[in-house]
Amino acid sequence: MSDVRSHYEGCLLGLAIGDALGAPAESLSYDEIRTRWPPDGIRSFYPFRGLSPGSYTDDTEMSIAVARGLLGAEDFGTESIMESMTRAFINWLENTDSTRSPGNSCMRGVNNLKSGIHWSESGVVHSKGCGTAMRAAPIGLAYPHAIDALTNMASHVSLMTHGHPCATAGSFATAFLVARSLDGTNTADILVELIRKSARISEEFAKYIMRVPIVLGMEDLKDAHIMLGAGWVAEEAVAGAVYANIKHPYSFKDCVLEAANSGGDTDSKACIAGAIAGARLGRDALPTEWVEGVEDRTLLIDLAKKLFKLQKELEQI
Repeated sequence: MSDVRSHYEGCLLGLAIGDALGAPAESLSYDEIRTRWPPDGIRSFYPFRGLSPGSYTDDTEMSIAVARGLLGAEDFGTESIMESMTRAFINWLENTDSTRSPGNSCMRGVNNLKSGIHWSESGVVHSKGCGTAMRAAPIGLAYPHAIDALTNMASHVSLMTHGHPCATAGSFATAFLVARSLDGTNTADILVELIRKSARISEEFAKYIMRVPIVLGMEDLKDAHIMLGAGWVAEEAVAGAVYANIKHPYSFKDCVLEAANSGGDTDSKACIAGAIAGARLGRDALPTEWVEGVEDRTLLIDLAKKLFKLQKELEQI
C-alpha cells in the first residue's frame, strides 16, 4: 500500500469510526454523556437504536453515496457526475431507515430529486444543517490538488439538499480539510486558509469558524464545546471537528473521542473529525479494534482504493 492510499483508507474508515462512536451519544449534553458512560464518556463502540456496536448512521451512508456518485459517472463532466450523484442519493433514500437517523433536509431534498426536480433546485432553500458537511469527505479525496474543482463539486452536492450558504460552505470546508490533510498537514496550519476561502462562500460560516482559536485557549473543555455549538448546523459541526483535530493533531483516537463526547450532534462532529484525522494520519493510526469492528470495513476500503484511482485519472484531464 502506498503512503497516499493509506491516507485515503484512513479517511473513509475514520469517518465511519467517528460516526459509530458518536452515534450512541447523539442528542445528549456534555454532562449527560459522562453520566451515562462515567467518568469520561464513550471510549469504544456501543449499540444504539437496535443497531450493533460499530454500526454507522446516515452520515456514513451519505458519504458512501457521494463516493458512489463520483465513481459512477459516465464521464468527468459536471452534469454527468451530478446525474450519477442523483442516482446514488435516490438509492440511499430508498434503502435507509429511521434507525440511521436520516436528516429531514436530506430526505426532503432527495425526495425532490426523485420527483424529477433538477439537482440545482432540489435543496431546501433556507436549510443550513450539517448534512452537507458530514458527507463531503469523498470530494476532498477526488480533487485533492484541484481546489477550484473541489469547490464547485462541493457546492453542487450541497445544493442537492440544502440551499443556505452556510451549508455550502460546510460542504466545501470538509472536502477542503480532507484534501489539505492528505499530506499530513496539521489542521492548525490550514485554519487561516480555510477561513479565507470559506468566507467567499459564506461570511457567516467563516466568522463562526473564527471561534476555534478562541476556545483552544480555554481550560474548561465543557465551556469550549458549548461555545462551539451542538453541531446541528454546518458551521457548528465543522467548528467542533476542527477543534478536535487541532487539539489532538497526532492521535486519531483522542481526536474522535473529543468530538464523540462533545454533546449534541456527536456522530456528525465525530464523523467529520474522523475523516480529517484519518486523512492526515493514515490508516495505521486508527486503532485496530475500531477498524475491525466498524460496519462495512471492506466496502469502505474498496471505495477508498477506487477514489485514489479516480483522482489519478482526474489529474490527467
